[in-house]
Amino acid sequence: MKLLLDTHHSRLAAERLRADGHDVMAAADDPVLASLPDEELLRAASRSGRAVVTENARDFDRVVRSWSLTGEHHAGVVFTSPRRYHRGSKAYPASLITALGKLIADPPSGEVDWVYWLS
Repeated sequence: MKLLLDTHHSRLAAERLRADGHDVMAAADDPVLASLPDEELLRAASRSGRAVVTENARDFDRVVRSWSLTGEHHAGVVFTSPRRYHRGSKAYPASLITALGKLIADPPSGEVDWVYWLS
């Protein structure tokens, strides 16, 4: 499973997951990706077979629903809760890294168009 962390998630999480052998990118590390609107970020991630990890459920849910009506596919979306993975807490980004590591080890079924809430 390949992931792209949306800009609000820690670059450190992507670095640590890569150090563990996982294929994870952070949009914050790429000025082009970091500047893309949500729909274009999902499109760019999907072209490279990456699921987007985001806490922006409202906007990405809208995009996913729109694409399901038009037949456009995505490589997956992982929603995170800003309450559970609060960037200001001492547990972040370790809690996010642990949860994403478990998700990578046991990914959702299906190759495209899946949506997952990270617990």
